[in-house]
Amino acid sequence: MRHAVVKHPFEWDRNLFTLLKARRRQQRATVEKKWRCAGNAEDLEQLDTFHRAIRPYLCLAQVFGMMPLTNVLSRSPHLVKFQLRSCGTCFSLIFLLLGGLKTMRLATKLFQGGLNAKSMISVVLFTSGIVICVNFISLARGWSRLIVPWTGIDIIMLFPPYETMKYSLRRKLLITGCSMGCLTLLEHWLYYASSYSNFRIQIVHCQPNITQIPFKGYMMKEFADIFEMVPYNSIFIFYAFFLNGTFTFICNFMDTFIILISVGLSQRFQQMANRVLNAVKRYVPDAEWHEIRMHHILLCELMDLVEVNMSNIVLISCLSNIYFICNKLLTIFTKLHYPINYAYFWYSLLYLLGRTCAVFMCASKIHEASLLPLRALSTVPSNCWTEEVQRFNHQLGSQYIGLSGLGLFHLTRRSFFGMITTLVYYEFMLLQLDAKSNKDDLANSCV
Repeated sequence: MRHAVVKHPFEWDRNLFTLLKARRRQQRATVEKKWRCAGNAEDLEQLDTFHRAIRPYLCLAQVFGMMPLTNVLSRSPHLVKFQLRSCGTCFSLIFLLLGGLKTMRLATKLFQGGLNAKSMISVVLFTSGIVICVNFISLARGWSRLIVPWTGIDIIMLFPPYETMKYSLRRKLLITGCSMGCLTLLEHWLYYASSYSNFRIQIVHCQPNITQIPFKGYMMKEFADIFEMVPYNSIFIFYAFFLNGTFTFICNFMDTFIILISVGLSQRFQQMANRVLNAVKRYVPDAEWHEIRMHHILLCELMDLVEVNMSNIVLISCLSNIYFICNKLLTIFTKLHYPINYAYFWYSLLYLLGRTCAVFMCASKIHEASLLPLRALSTVPSNCWTEEVQRFNHQLGSQYIGLSGLGLFHLTRRSFFGMITTLVYYEFMLLQLDAKSNKDDLANSCV
């Protein structure tokens, strides 16, 4: 008869000691790597930080007079700063000056030609562009105070015990930014295609003897506010296209930037939620609950910093999107003459609605991810409900986490549907303001 071999208890302790020793060695290596990344830009560059992911968009914003920062491509976020005496700031001021002159010129022509809802869109576009640019310059002034603590949190959450996400933050931001950029370029191209087609068919209808449509005539009509003051040449043609495209880019970049910020924050809150969900499935000592709670406090402080710097931009984004959606909807009640007009109108309207929806949906993920730990704590057994768990539970339930428009509203799914309801009321107001006959304007355009 065989007898089971009984191991000496000391042998079990020795194996446990070896396991604990290996775990401590791994923890020390992780801590050393965190400190090395915090102090060494080359090691920091290897991490999937938000600073590394957002750099290309900061460079792109500088081309259009926004976010005048120095050392944008630096590996260390400490070197990215706002300087009043810099080329970026000078370019932003020149851009604001040129944009202000064009806005005043458009406003003058608007009051001379008559005020209605549709003719106001150019003035509103350039005015909102100037306001957006000023707010992004203000954001650039406080960017260093925002991105440095954000990078510190990234260093903490890119190592165990936090899980690595399926898709890197850099990849998510790259896909989001490229998609929004391509959609914006297509909308801009459709606008000029629709505008030139209207001009071309108008010339054919009004002057049938003309065999060749002059491009100069289109430019003089499309950018009349510019070529009435300056001579017609290639330099000012480029200036006219650049200034018009820049202000179109600004409104789109504002929404894209809010989406990028939301993606970066929601990923960190999702990592925090995943750690809490894993913790409630096993015994967790108070020291670990204390660490989780401290890291959550850091995330909440980062959220407060983002809220202070971004709330005014969020408010401007929502207000401008409401106005432009309503203005687009006015065209539904206006007869469109050509297929290219229908293509531009429906694409522009659907893109604007989709972009607005994307802003709210991406921002709402921050709040939704912040609620997951609170739900997970409800499954903790009563015998494991320690003082640290109680503090963490109170901490989660006592603070609202999410982006807002100056505290007037929060970017959630519910507020998005509320905004859609507001659009219906605002649309009726614009229809009353823009009330006029629905006669064919093609014959009148020849006068």
